Amino acid sequence: MAGPSLLNRIRRPELAIARRTVSDREIRDVVLEHLRMMCSTRQGTMLTCPDYGICDVSEMVHAFPDAIAMMARSIRQTIQNYEPRLANVQIRHIPSEATDLTLRYEITAQLRVDGLKTPIKFETTLDPSRKLTIR
Repeated sequence: MAGPSLLNRIRRPELAIARRTVSDREIRDVVLEHLRMMCSTRQGTMLTCPDYGICDVSEMVHAFPDAIAMMARSIRQTIQNYEPRLANVQIRHIPSEATDLTLRYEITAQLRVDGLKTPIKFETTLDPSRKLTIR
């Protein structure tokens, strides 16, 4: 079943109605929620899945400008490993004109639902305070 995860259906029983049609927007929102959770988790913090999450941003500060490609690889690898609803994941750095060390990436992929693949896009921002947001 595509749509809300088991835990979301337990927390919000109205999502678990039998034979309910799940909209494309609901599926996108569930995938976005999972991406946010993955990208707010640092690799090595989950004992059962040590590669779950993205690399530690504070360790990358000293690796600029190589850190830009390292972060893109980390995001892509995590999505490929732990978000099976997304296929053909591409991460593209969006250069910023600001001088505040904010990193921006565009995530493009194909959302797999019921055998169909629909193009989908997300944007990420990593600000100087090391907060990563996805929308």
